[in-house]
Amino acid sequence: AVNYVTGRGIMSGYANGKFGTSDGIQRQDFLVMLARLDGVNLDDYKYKSKFPDVSSGSYYEAAVNWGAENGIVTGYQSGEFGVGDKITREQIVTFLYRYANYCNRDMTVRSSTATNAARQYKDFGKVSGFAKDAMIWALENGVISGKTSSTIVPHGNAQRCEVAKIMYNIFANYVF
Repeated sequence: AVNYVTGRGIMSGYANGKFGTSDGIQRQDFLVMLARLDGVNLDDYKYKSKFPDVSSGSYYEAAVNWGAENGIVTGYQSGEFGVGDKITREQIVTFLYRYANYCNRDMTVRSSTATNAARQYKDFGKVSGFAKDAMIWALENGVISGKTSSTIVPHGNAQRCEVAKIMYNIFANYVF
């Protein structure tokens, strides 16, 4: 997974040569990775952001603007995007679910997936309402699996190794 994301330029390591597998990912950085996966020309999205916490000229400004303009991200109820916040597992699948819609992918899921997930993952009921369909879609399409065999940890912060695996799963399962 790490070789895949670094080889495709979706993620990179640190200046010290390490990948930082257990480090967290911030919300804006995930949008940069998603834009790299998409291959979008971000020059078209360098303008004042609708989110007050997205700094003009920042390395992530165009990626967040692209995500917002295409319905991939909506930000928080406060109106902010959440720059600097660690991204959770349920936020990742929500962004990817919306990205799948942006790519005109089939978003249909079987009702049995939710039933099976509720049986398998004791914390599946803790998935936020905004992320429920996205989590079911991600499980059904092999985008994400449990953190353990019995937990999905929807509110847990995603580590770099998990994001690399999710990106690899997208490729390996022909999701996009």
